[in-house]
Amino acid sequence: LSCVLSVSADGLHEDFRIAGCSDSDGEEMYTLDGEEKWYADFINKKGVEPYPSFIDNFNFVEGVYENAEAQLQICREELKKYRKAMKDFPVEQDPPSSPIVYSRDNVELGEN
Repeated sequence: LSCVLSVSADGLHEDFRIAGCSDSDGEEMYTLDGEEKWYADFINKKGVEPYPSFIDNFNFVEGVYENAEAQLQICREELKKYRKAMKDFPVEQDPPSSPIVYSRDNVELGEN
């Protein structure tokens, strides 16, 4: 048996995770309401919480950086597969729906 006596929501929040990679770089970042709350610093091999020291930080659970590194490796492997698979795809070129004719001189509507 469960019961809810009162529920209140003062506002909605936007929580995003951004992740991506290239051959030489990677990105993993979490944001809340447009503010960066955590990102993976792959150069220094650590997770960074960029809040100022006077703010009570939200601490991420252990292993978030290690998970970001694992996801980066998966992303790079997938990138290789997609590049190989897409290499032989012909570029789709749709012909124009109707011929386009441009006049040499400026034309005014209603004039001969």
